[in-house]
Amino acid sequence: AKQRPMSRYRWIVFDADGTLFDYDRAELGALALTFRQYGLSFDAQVHRLFGEINKPLWVEFEQGRMSTQRLRVQRFEELAEALEIDLCASDVSDDYLLNLGAECALLPGAQELVEGLSRDHGLALATNGIAAVQRSRFSASSIKQHFKALVISEEIGVAKPDPGFFSELFSRMGDPDRTEVLMVGDSLTSDIAGGVGFGIDTCWFNPSGQLNGSLVEPTFVIGDLSEILDIVRGA
Repeated sequence: AKQRPMSRYRWIVFDADGTLFDYDRAELGALALTFRQYGLSFDAQVHRLFGEINKPLWVEFEQGRMSTQRLRVQRFEELAEALEIDLCASDVSDDYLLNLGAECALLPGAQELVEGLSRDHGLALATNGIAAVQRSRFSASSIKQHFKALVISEEIGVAKPDPGFFSELFSRMGDPDRTEVLMVGDSLTSDIAGGVGFGIDTCWFNPSGQLNGSLVEPTFVIGDLSEILDIVRGA
């Protein structure tokens, strides 16, 4: 039998949302259910508005200028104001996060990729998400048994792209050589910038073909998850 080429990477670190987990689907499902529970009308416009409010808040969080505790309530305060509806933002937030924690759908190809890689590589999951939500979704997922490490920013008090996040990640992976680790993620500002700053190879998952207008240069750019197999096997 022909021997499989040895990978230069011993560890593959994955971001969770938008990389392995279908976050858009999870967010949509959780928002729709939450609005239904509160007797509020929900449509595509409300979903789009939530995204427009949510994204900049997460950028502030990445930059260390906002806590997740503040973020989770403020987005619903701003949404209520924009929609001109009356709601208790903290209550709605709690229910939304419970609903989000039950959403664990994967992106196409994620299951096969993880199963394939886990035979020859250590796998780690590295997320800036909210701890209770991410633990719930990860434990309910079909891929949890393939991961040797899970690092959640809220639990360690530091988020990607901060080097402190990657120091803790490497510690939980047994401090591998940096040349043996590949970081895979869909966010240039957290996953790729963090990996580059820590001195490890990075793979930007860019399925929608966005232009990279940043100064961050990933080692690899892919549009389909299956391309990671070619990268790690040196094809």
